[in-house]
Amino acid sequence: MAHALFNQEAQSTSPLEKPTAKAGDARDNQQFNAVRDVRRNVEINVGKACNNRCVFCIDGLPKREDRSYMPYEDMKRELDFWYQSGSRSVGFLGGEPTTYPWIVQSVGYAKELGFTRIAIATNATKLRLAHFTDKMLEAGLTRATISMHGHTADLEERLTRVPGVFEKKCEAIRYLAAKKREGFLADGLSVNIVLNGWNYRHLPQMMKFFYDELGLDDLRINFIRPEGYAEGDPDLCPRYPKVIPYLRKAIILSETHWKRQTFTFGGFPLCSLPPSMRDNDALLKKYMGEYRDLSTDCSVRQTGGGFGIEQIEDGRSRFNWQDRKRFDLKNAPSACQTCTKVHLCEGVWKGYVDIHGESEFFSI
Repeated sequence: MAHALFNQEAQSTSPLEKPTAKAGDARDNQQFNAVRDVRRNVEINVGKACNNRCVFCIDGLPKREDRSYMPYEDMKRELDFWYQSGSRSVGFLGGEPTTYPWIVQSVGYAKELGFTRIAIATNATKLRLAHFTDKMLEAGLTRATISMHGHTADLEERLTRVPGVFEKKCEAIRYLAAKKREGFLADGLSVNIVLNGWNYRHLPQMMKFFYDELGLDDLRINFIRPEGYAEGDPDLCPRYPKVIPYLRKAIILSETHWKRQTFTFGGFPLCSLPPSMRDNDALLKKYMGEYRDLSTDCSVRQTGGGFGIEQIEDGRSRFNWQDRKRFDLKNAPSACQTCTKVHLCEGVWKGYVDIHGESEFFSI
């Protein structure tokens, strides 16, 4: 059943008041956490062309025009806008941003403007090339987040549908980790796992692989957002109760075995968590993404009318990511209307409700 995500008439179900601030205005939509990076962040989508074909890709088959790259002059104007709005952190997204013809120049221009945190979210296959990675680091890149979803070649390549990609990503991560030890990537190197029906049972093994074998110290898991290729697929989108025992084990391992590494999660409604976790404020602030993530705005190509909270100007859709999730991309099931945690919990992906319904959610 389609959830009409991109229907302009789709209504928010959040019990909170819908925001009316202009794009670029500061938002007060996150709970206080002493360890949160307070720099305002913007993520700029360079275009949706990608050299992987992940089975859960939210873009599915993007339109031809969406696969085209953002002109460099447009990129400079966008960076100018967000810097003047107060952002001091910027991330480059795709598709696959390392294939963007002006990615090195864009990193350099962001540094020239005064951005102090400059990041890229990437599948990393091009970052295995030392000459390219060195240019990115010399231009000013301070953080790399690698999309990788399996601890074996078989699992990673089934999920990305690209033969040979596992070793390429491992090579890239090892090189980036070595550069980090040299003093680059001051804002970190992390792996972002989309937790889905094919890999969630392997979460402890993935932690061991990334922490012990590849030497990473930062791992993030995000529960699958069932849109695009994964829309309506219960095989790729498991029920939360099946996944929670593995999340619980991951937290225990983090508390007892990998104490020095960072582990965070996102996309889990609070009522899906065990009471020992959701009622423990210290644990939530340590592990829950909604408590840890930077306040993030987004800029994406948009030539249509848009929907929800996004604001369209000069062919770009601009919106705050925390607000976008809460008011446009997620549902607040009926139980959320009286829940005491509604100011922290963003709800559940609309695609999840389409597949599994809302009977498992309750007020706390």
